[in-house]
Amino acid sequence: MKRTSMVEYFHGETFIISSVLQIGDSREITSRSRVLAVQRQYELFFGSEGEGIFPTFTMPIPKLQANRNRISVQTLHQSPIISVRSIRVLAASTSAVVHIGSTSTVNAEARIKHIRQLAPNFSASSMKNTQTPTPIVKDEK
Repeated sequence: MKRTSMVEYFHGETFIISSVLQIGDSREITSRSRVLAVQRQYELFFGSEGEGIFPTFTMPIPKLQANRNRISVQTLHQSPIISVRSIRVLAASTSAVVHIGSTSTVNAEARIKHIRQLAPNFSASSMKNTQTPTPIVKDEK
């Protein structure tokens, strides 16, 4: 049964990086995000960065197969309206879904490769040292 979704007040601060806000019914929601983040102690940039293929982005994600023979669901919709008085969402990021309504399928995927590159012998105690350690720069030619 299709229903009408009514939201009296919605306040969303931030929706970024393939997030979905859906008010109302949908048949399918698909949200995908691929993020490569490189964090360095020093500001360095090499022109060919990000062009490599990381297994994080190419490995297949196993799909969960629901055994519908073992799941029995009965629903009773006493009202044809989904009524929401107030929603406040601080943030939704990286393939998040905020949905008020009915849907058959939600397929969301977030793949993140985060690389941190610190100088050798860098620790909290070395931060007290006034000398700046020399970063390791790898020449990939």
